[in-house]
Amino acid sequence: MKDGLRFVDSDMHIQEPGDLLEKYLDPEFKSRVTWAVDGKGKISRRTWTIDGLPTGADTELQQFRKKAASSKATGPIMGAATGVLSASRIADTGRLDFAIDRGYDEEAQIMGMEMEGIDIAVLFPTGGLGLLARDNMDPHLSHALSRAYNDWIYDFCQHCPERMKFAAMLPLHDVNLACHELKRAVQELGAVASFIRPNMVNRHFWHSNYWDPLYSLHEELDVSWCFHEGTGAWNSNMNALYGENRFYRHVASHWIEMQQALIAMIIGGVFEFHPKLRVGYLEAQNSWVPGILTRIEWDYANYRESHAPYLSLTPKEYFQRNCWAAVEGSEPEIAGTAELIGAHRMCISTDYPHFDSNFPNVSNNLLNNVSREIAAAIFMGGASLYNFSEEDFQKAHAAAEASQQRQAAVGEG
Repeated sequence: MKDGLRFVDSDMHIQEPGDLLEKYLDPEFKSRVTWAVDGKGKISRRTWTIDGLPTGADTELQQFRKKAASSKATGPIMGAATGVLSASRIADTGRLDFAIDRGYDEEAQIMGMEMEGIDIAVLFPTGGLGLLARDNMDPHLSHALSRAYNDWIYDFCQHCPERMKFAAMLPLHDVNLACHELKRAVQELGAVASFIRPNMVNRHFWHSNYWDPLYSLHEELDVSWCFHEGTGAWNSNMNALYGENRFYRHVASHWIEMQQALIAMIIGGVFEFHPKLRVGYLEAQNSWVPGILTRIEWDYANYRESHAPYLSLTPKEYFQRNCWAAVEGSEPEIAGTAELIGAHRMCISTDYPHFDSNFPNVSNNLLNNVSREIAAAIFMGGASLYNFSEEDFQKAHAAAEASQQRQAAVGEG
């Protein structure tokens, strides 16, 4: 808990080991994957190349080296982690040393959760953000990569399954294979959500009937559909618009790709025809949500009857029934956004351990930024997004107490 408040981290990240695919990928597909090694033959972390193409576009897009910022030379960029927005750039602060020393293992994940006061965290990938982020991938390779990641993250979560949950990776290059993997991940591995980038896949965008079987299966299995962007996707429109400049692409991809997904789902009738679908829009802040809803509402009078006669609710009503959007704690617009869309439709992401996270001060920043009542609702937003019950919290609390008792016993010994 955080200061007596229950806290669900709706979007906490792991750092995959470099040998994940070597250990978990179906041998039939290993010849199509290569990875970098150091002078001792150790596999470098997350430097995978699949069918000759790196998992992220940044390496290919960036043709010129940039000057690296260093806290040792110039001080932390924009100040300390307790400042506003993503001021920390935590790689230079030393606050991840505990995780680096442990190789970002399972115990380090729990240690990070304790530092923020997290009861339950839903885990998302890091290198895996770009693993399938391209068009025209062999669907069976896409499926094999998804299975490998999901099997690994399942094993990772077994360290403390009461507190660590995960979002499943899906092979979206074939909707039927995606359905098979979602069912396996949920029913056999215990996934509580899917992880999906908002980028268009193989020319199918999110209002397409192509995705109906996958939407329906999420409803049937009662798990959440979670959009999560990550700059560097090969199939992101932002590459064509902004090319090499990652600053442009980082700003645009996290907001604009997410906005387009929400527009497509509302106007395209996804929420009308799939009323039980729960969708999270993660790691994109959320002050853009009220404006997008207002813009759609503005055009309702002109286009609803002629272009979307199937819609029965207003944009805000769909959002408040089906959607949640995440904040990262220190955005100055949080209170105003909560007033417009409701704090109960907001959740929070620590984004641990990424460079632009304010870990371990995400929860502190939220409490310092808004009233305790609003903070409590946002801390618990992930519970409603992922449908966590009182029983889930009781199990998480018991697991945390047992862990603390073991640590105390070790300390006394």
